[in-house]
Amino acid sequence: MRVWGKGIALATAGAALAVMLAGCGSGESEHEGPEGGTRAPEPEQADGKGAGSGKGADVRAALTAAARKTGEQASYKTLQSGAPGSGRSEMLFQKAPSANVIKSWSKPSSANPSGFSQVISLGGKTYVHTDEVPGKSWYTMDETAYAGRDKGSGESRAAGYVPEFTGALAASPSTRRLGEEKVGGQAADHYRGTVVVDELAAYNGPAIDKGVRDGYVASTRQQGMSSVVIDLWVGKDGLVLKSREEGRGSKGPELIVEEYSDFGAVPAITPPPANTVATWNEFVDGLSQRS
Repeated sequence: MRVWGKGIALATAGAALAVMLAGCGSGESEHEGPEGGTRAPEPEQADGKGAGSGKGADVRAALTAAARKTGEQASYKTLQSGAPGSGRSEMLFQKAPSANVIKSWSKPSSANPSGFSQVISLGGKTYVHTDEVPGKSWYTMDETAYAGRDKGSGESRAAGYVPEFTGALAASPSTRRLGEEKVGGQAADHYRGTVVVDELAAYNGPAIDKGVRDGYVASTRQQGMSSVVIDLWVGKDGLVLKSREEGRGSKGPELIVEEYSDFGAVPAITPPPANTVATWNEFVDGLSQRS
């Protein structure tokens, strides 16, 4: 499991739980495969000839443009999934004012018997869904819960892996355009490449931001993966519609799939009603009573 990525909703929601319930688990989440999803065929011609194939500068330019345009969107929804039967996340991202909603469904655990987590972040506050405080449905996290953590990680991760996957593909010499397929009923260009982690770590070109590259390389190495296969689907309007990363790590096969939609059309994100929100101290008291 990545430090950031799979299970990001649970990692955010479980931050405060981890303070009180160390060792109970943060709700690690592997994710279900996409509904009806199938593995696309390997490219038939490695030389780039034939209908529907492309490589080199054209592919890099297309992927770079797609990453930029997608990143410019005011808002969008990401559905994140992975290995069948393991869990899924739904994330709403809003650029300005900065806000997000992350919902996650995973295997029940002692720290999260229902397997459901929900986090709302906006206005500098984070609201976490809880059943631990009688008469309340949420609690807010204070500086104690945030100590030593990256406060911005939840919001950035709600936007999904678009910069990482598009950048890594654009930087890889193996990346090819496989052809045109349908994603959510929309025509999309399908790109695939094998990203060798050591090669990406040494890459210093314009395809991927250095900070994004370093973070992605570090998390992939932490999983024990030396290479990954990334698929990306770009709509005819230049927006990234779907991504898929697959590799084998120290704990076995790893898979993450993201589907992006509702560009610029995510409903306004609002905080929970004030009378349903507990303070951090009330949440801690609720945990103490449970134990």
